[in-house]
Amino acid sequence: MDPEVSNGSCLGKECITDLLVFGFLQSHCDKFHQELEVLRQELPGQFYLCGGWDDELQTDGNRASRSYGGRIEADSESQEEVIQNIARHLALVGDEMDRSIHPSLVNNLAAQFMNRSLLEEDRRNCLATALKEVAQTFPRDMENEKAMLIMTMLLARKVADHTPSLLRDVFHSTVNFINENLFAYVRNLVRNEMD
Repeated sequence: MDPEVSNGSCLGKECITDLLVFGFLQSHCDKFHQELEVLRQELPGQFYLCGGWDDELQTDGNRASRSYGGRIEADSESQEEVIQNIARHLALVGDEMDRSIHPSLVNNLAAQFMNRSLLEEDRRNCLATALKEVAQTFPRDMENEKAMLIMTMLLARKVADHTPSLLRDVFHSTVNFINENLFAYVRNLVRNEMD
């Protein structure tokens, strides 16, 4: 494939969800700002919300933007901005829903994530169980998928706030959970905003 040709004008599934969750977490990262910066450096694509994509030094000494299959196209850049805006909006809504998550639920979820013997699937199941517990507090006037998406990311933010060292694990479990259960909704959010 020609390095100048992208695999499409859209960002990939993983990148979309990474951007969304990262942007949501970035909106309130008082206690885990340093951990979030380390995570940003580790993520594929080296994206940085509100700062574009970082350049990477290649073995030949040149700098080239990392992307999927070549240069980032204008459509991908605008899609990034749309995802960033969605993340900020969902974070604002999440701020209003924040009080509905009991601290003991966050403590329990953090304790489960600290158990290093848990597999990734077990962590996603812990997240799903916590979501079921807070499902009764979802706003009745909000579509279920939107409430689930916000609460999933809100739980991740609260766990990272509770125990900043868990940020990486909770981030990846949250991204995987969203990709498995809510990605169609996320994709539709992005499409609707792009139109």
